[in-house]
Amino acid sequence: MRLSRIINNSAALISLDLLSKAIPLVVFPFLVRALGPQTYGKLGFAVALSGFFGLFASPGFSTYATREAAKDPEAVSFLATHVVGARVAFAVNAYVLLLLFTLTLAPRDSTTRLLILLTGLSFLIASLDLQWIFLARSRMWTIALRGAVGQIIYATLILGLIRRSADVWIVPLASLASAVVGAFLLWLPARREYRIPFPTFSPRLWTGFLSFCLIIGLASMMSLIYDQIDTVMLKYLRSDAEVGVYVASYRLMTMAMSFLPILSQVFFPLLSETSGRDEAQEKQYLRWAGYAVMGLALPIAVGGFVLAGPLTALVLGSQYRGAAVLFRWLMLTIVVGPLASYFGSQLIPAGRERGYLVSVAMGAVTNVVLNLLWIPRYGALAATITTAISQAIVAAMNYYFVRDLPKPRLAGAIGFPVAATTVMAVSLISLRLVMELPVLVMVLLGALFYFLAYFVSRRIWHFIQAKVIVRIESGRSLRT
Repeated sequence: MRLSRIINNSAALISLDLLSKAIPLVVFPFLVRALGPQTYGKLGFAVALSGFFGLFASPGFSTYATREAAKDPEAVSFLATHVVGARVAFAVNAYVLLLLFTLTLAPRDSTTRLLILLTGLSFLIASLDLQWIFLARSRMWTIALRGAVGQIIYATLILGLIRRSADVWIVPLASLASAVVGAFLLWLPARREYRIPFPTFSPRLWTGFLSFCLIIGLASMMSLIYDQIDTVMLKYLRSDAEVGVYVASYRLMTMAMSFLPILSQVFFPLLSETSGRDEAQEKQYLRWAGYAVMGLALPIAVGGFVLAGPLTALVLGSQYRGAAVLFRWLMLTIVVGPLASYFGSQLIPAGRERGYLVSVAMGAVTNVVLNLLWIPRYGALAATITTAISQAIVAAMNYYFVRDLPKPRLAGAIGFPVAATTVMAVSLISLRLVMELPVLVMVLLGALFYFLAYFVSRRIWHFIQAKVIVRIESGRSLRT
């Protein structure tokens, strides 16, 4: 696969990402203001809690199916029959566990319990999702179009039906409707183009892939712990309003970091194809991934840190006091999170899923311990800092486990973004000191400063390299 195909796939997912950002710019502020911090905190808790049970529903099945389908297109039929069958069986059992937990250990207010049960329905639908087929075959436009339809359905239901905090139950139903339509839109072309059979339940055949999936599932559980356990612990230790402010700030951060899953979807099947087979091509993919990760993470993190106050005021409104401080510290995660993802991108394609498990387990343990120590005293602020610390530990561990694998030189991937981000930050701070501009104008100007500085720094570097090469060649000519 050449650079043009990567650009085409990236364009598809970036188009979806732009839509995913454009719609939340309307839906997210409307939703958080209509629900208020207390009710939005209950919704965030329900989403975080059901996410843990969702991992029981699909412990690594999609990752395994994507990797195997990328390696061997002929395996798609087997994977759709038996891996999807296993996903359905696990999803049903996971929902039963969620139901039992909700009736016994969940907070006792009826709204929270209803939200947990409604949110959990999503992983029943997700068990039938065939996105992994198109991801493995690099059919990103199919995924993008399906995602766009889902986004529009979700936005229509939210904007059309929610008016007050009592309407919060509509939110998980809107997500469910979006998931149902999305799954159906992928099932139709998969059935037509790949002759996908209906899933079957054959536990005897699951032994061939279940051990891998359980390791990945456990690793995903550890990853979710250091990513979402903060929300659950805040619910039990602090007020619903504080949970709501934290969840809203965290959601705003994840919107800013949405480039990360895009890059993962683009490069994971490519690295699965080349790992251990074509070292030169693998290094090339890693180099492109490094430029993309660092080129996006640094300016978003620094820009978000500088503009945290006006951004949170614009999106969340005056109800969410303290969101600016939380959002500013969450920007640390946008730096270390992509590093963890980049260093870990080789682990699963190279068959080192146990190393991935150890890395995220270390992050999970760190997160839980620090949260137990700090959340009772510092609340949501502690949750933001512990998330960044845990991600940094995962990044370091992932680097340790891939240190012997092929790695490209990344001096340019780090140097150019650092230089351009520095110019952008100085420009934004200077502008804020001399004039008051709307925050969206500041965001656009920051992007303009960054890309201009990035372009200029690359041109200067290439000019210097060309001069050095000319001098070296001239020296050789004189000696001969």
